[in-house]
Amino acid sequence: MEESSLWIFHPPRQRGTWINGLALIVSLSVLGVALVQLTEQRPGPRWLLWLVLAIIGGIASLGIGYRLVALWRATYSIDRDGLRLRWGLRVEHVPLDAIEWIRPADETGFPLPLPPLAWPGAILGSRSVPELGEIEFLASETTTLLLVATPQRVFAISPAEPRAFVRAFRQALEMGSLNPLPPYSARPVAFVAHLWQDKIARAMLIGGVLLLLGLLSLASLLAASRTTILMGYTPPPQPSTPLPAQRLMLLPIVGGLTYGSGLILGLYFYRQKEAQTKSYLLWGGGDLALILLIVACLIAGLG
Repeated sequence: MEESSLWIFHPPRQRGTWINGLALIVSLSVLGVALVQLTEQRPGPRWLLWLVLAIIGGIASLGIGYRLVALWRATYSIDRDGLRLRWGLRVEHVPLDAIEWIRPADETGFPLPLPPLAWPGAILGSRSVPELGEIEFLASETTTLLLVATPQRVFAISPAEPRAFVRAFRQALEMGSLNPLPPYSARPVAFVAHLWQDKIARAMLIGGVLLLLGLLSLASLLAASRTTILMGYTPPPQPSTPLPAQRLMLLPIVGGLTYGSGLILGLYFYRQKEAQTKSYLLWGGGDLALILLIVACLIAGLG
């Protein structure tokens, strides 16, 4: 906490970091093993099972990685003009005079239901209870949970120093507001909706997904229809040693990793209007890389 007219608090991180970090390692391990198996087996029922595991591991890694980064960047800030809550892509600004009360969650007299898929380090989401209405959780632990009531909803937050947070709120009230903080709310869903309205971004992202699916389908068909392939040449220019046809599956794996990393970086830059050109370059480059990999797949599979 900073002792000034601005107080900045963070949620407890230690337990959430360990749990989310271990979960991330497990999901990445599942993804890695599945990708290796995809390049070693011919397309069939077992190959399809490994593909499903790779998709599950990839999606889980992205979700857990986001929650881990969001935990370390989460802040609860108070000054004489308002309260600022930040957790990942979720941002909420509340004028100080709009806060009706703040109290510990264990003083409500009834247990609070937690959001689905909530665990230490990532207690996120909304629940509705008859006594309080809608409660939005932006917390990492239940032991330090504070309820912040506003006319629209109640926020459940977990500053590592709940008593100091309440004390800072009272001091900010006593100081009085010179320039009330304008209400502001940013949600991940709104970010996705804004992204979808951008015709250029939408075309690039949809095109990338279609190209990746096309590359995966083409590589699967070619790997299933032949036993060996030729990939590259050796000096002097002669065809290289034939390789098992399932090695073609390396191409969609490389394409997926390239496109996925560009997609994530592009989403990061897209939040800032002045950096959206970088997003277009990353997404366009990912689409171009997939096109080149499709050409390489055709050359290797039909050559």
